[in-house]
Amino acid sequence: MSLCLEPWGPNTALLIRKSLGYLALIGLAAFLYRLYQVRMLFRRVQKEHGIPILPHSFIFGHLVTIAKASIKYRIPRDAHGHWIFYHLKREYPDLLNRGIMYMDPWPIGYPMIAVYHPDLMAQFIQENSLPKYWAMGQVEFGAFTGGEDLLNLDGPEWKKARSIFNPGFSARNLLSLVPNMIEEVLVFQERLRKAVASEQVVRLEDYTTDIAVDIVGCAVLGTRLETQVKPNRLMATMKSQIRLIFFELDIMKLLNPIRVFKNLIYNRIIRNELVPLISNTAQNYEKVGGPKTIISLALKSYINEAQGYSTRGNIPYDFIERVVKHIKIFMFAGHDTTATVLAYIYYLLSKHPDKAAKIRAEHNEVLGVDPTTAADRIRADPTLLNKMPYTIAVLRETLRLYPPVGGSIRQSPPGHFLTHPETGVRYPTYGFMLHSSASTIQRDPEYWHDADSFIPERFMTHNGNDPLYPVRNTWRPFELGPRACIGQELVSVEVRLILALTVREFQVEEAYPMDAPEWMGDKAYQVVDPEDVAAAHIKDGLPVRIKSINLN
Repeated sequence: MSLCLEPWGPNTALLIRKSLGYLALIGLAAFLYRLYQVRMLFRRVQKEHGIPILPHSFIFGHLVTIAKASIKYRIPRDAHGHWIFYHLKREYPDLLNRGIMYMDPWPIGYPMIAVYHPDLMAQFIQENSLPKYWAMGQVEFGAFTGGEDLLNLDGPEWKKARSIFNPGFSARNLLSLVPNMIEEVLVFQERLRKAVASEQVVRLEDYTTDIAVDIVGCAVLGTRLETQVKPNRLMATMKSQIRLIFFELDIMKLLNPIRVFKNLIYNRIIRNELVPLISNTAQNYEKVGGPKTIISLALKSYINEAQGYSTRGNIPYDFIERVVKHIKIFMFAGHDTTATVLAYIYYLLSKHPDKAAKIRAEHNEVLGVDPTTAADRIRADPTLLNKMPYTIAVLRETLRLYPPVGGSIRQSPPGHFLTHPETGVRYPTYGFMLHSSASTIQRDPEYWHDADSFIPERFMTHNGNDPLYPVRNTWRPFELGPRACIGQELVSVEVRLILALTVREFQVEEAYPMDAPEWMGDKAYQVVDPEDVAAAHIKDGLPVRIKSINLN
């Protein structure tokens, strides 16, 4: 008689059921304990510090309050989340007029403090640049870069990485790369001409995304990715991996059993695409004449200063791995924000013919009245792009109205407070995610005259008494302070270049269906795109017809 039990007998099944039951109880207990911790965090703010907060439920936190505001202001289900701060401020003006809001969206999001007073923002972004919130590197970008990238690093590691990449992102170096960028814009021109000839409705953001990718490839890697003309394995894989990222609770992604394996596969493919480019650059950067790419200057800095000439052909494995992660974040953030703002510029110029006429007049003055010679003129003298203040103003005003990123998120140390500059009230911050709500402050009529209108001229005035003159610290789509976006000059250069070579030849005609939803006075409102989760995107990719224009 055997003493062995059947491997999947009734005793085993009972044991499994009991184990799962215990795990469920442990999970429930952990959930309830965390719920208690978070809810009491907000109650203590009220009780111990006397700070009023939004109507708060011990069970639901501020989720009910957020839901009520969403219903009242008819916020579409696909609208980008950074606009909820703006509408909560509208709903509770007396409570939130101090420029700070404690918000409890747990378990959908982290307990946070949304700040939309410019001087309060400066306290944790500029005057004392606090570290990025822990969840960015460990959770959100954990599988993408492990948090070992210029966006998520902190302390000495961030300073070292920033110093290595600063030369490549300098205005001087980027202008030197403009002749190469022009080749990508000429492809973009040709695509627009084909769209004109077809007379078909196209998604403009698809076009602006492809040109943004190709310019980032040109500037960062020194290679032609040719995304505008054929599929690109590097970007296709990266976009597939981006779809796995989530910034708020997403049960389907969180519980996806193959998400880990997909990330491993995508990381390997991307690494295999990038490492040969990095190694070749490291071994041959001295042989390349003319302009230097962002990566070549970074490797030059590393080789000459950190390792010495003798290691040029033997870059340490861990450094190459870190460079791969930096490149991923550059490609990820660089193409996404540029594509969105460029689409919105074309959209806004189509809605404001007087502004379009001004930008075209500026290009006529700087580049000559014949648009067909513009590329050659800029190729011969890229500094012409610096002589377009109204074009820059159009870019800045578009970013004010439609910031792709709603603000920065930071983490405070124990005992940290924000102090209101006018009232002297001190606000405790430890335990909360600090959010600089740029999307709220950039539409706030307290700081911006005619805040919802497209007025590029507000960035042309130098008179502090002019009602259009921007208030200090209120324009922050790239954030401010030492951790301001390293790529903002790249965005500025490429947008100026693309507009210089297109706005005198093309215009767009919005082609949303007559019954398309409209919100905040716009059918082209900002949405969460499940395919590109990071930045706010334009509704439906902005369906348009491309029209050719004749200014003669």
